[in-house]
Amino acid sequence: MLVALHGFTETDESWYETLAHDIPALRCPLLPGHGGKPCPRDADVAGIVAALAAQMPDEPSDLLGYSMGGRVALRIALDHPEKVRRLILISCHPGIRDPEERRQRLRRDESLAQVLEEDGIGPFMAWWENQPALKPYEPYPAAVAESVRARRLNQDPRGLAACLRVLGGGAMEPVWHRLRELRMPVLLISGAADARYMRIMDEMAAYIPQHRREVVLRAGHAVHRERPQVVAQMVGAFLYGRAS
Repeated sequence: MLVALHGFTETDESWYETLAHDIPALRCPLLPGHGGKPCPRDADVAGIVAALAAQMPDEPSDLLGYSMGGRVALRIALDHPEKVRRLILISCHPGIRDPEERRQRLRRDESLAQVLEEDGIGPFMAWWENQPALKPYEPYPAAVAESVRARRLNQDPRGLAACLRVLGGGAMEPVWHRLRELRMPVLLISGAADARYMRIMDEMAAYIPQHRREVVLRAGHAVHRERPQVVAQMVGAFLYGRAS
């Protein structure tokens, strides 16, 4: 069983589309605030992580997470290691270490949450989709771009706002100091054109005892949308020993 967690503004369909053909047993739970799943005002990271871990099979499963979902997957592996056989982290970081940078990120995420609540999903997405960090290496095919945008616009803005306040990059405590606790094999994937996450995930690799580092050429942050077949091959090779 592979449990795959999506990123911010995505849904379970993101990983079903990328991996369902190659992974025989795939489960893609929704993160709080996404796809109609509520994110209670009193939610916290530990509670969300515990709830997701409880939904996983009793036997250890493989776990994958992208971006925000990668941070959550990492916390599941650290807090509930008995649940995780192998871990795959894609375009994610273990939290913001610098206190001032973290405060700035918290303020930014709170401003974005207020935009979602006050102005709605359209104005927020107009800003979100123009972030340089999210720009693909090459433009998406029209059908892919339309599908991604439609799913984003169908999200509940209040759900996304609540999720940002709980699972945003500034809200989650950094766990760099815990990376050496990971005893399962770990696959780290990032896009070659995603300079920030290339640097971060290279540094993460230095702390993780059993890791494999993979780079997706001609791809930015959202490698599973830009090069889905390549990502599926990398995941399959890691889990089943298939040639990538």
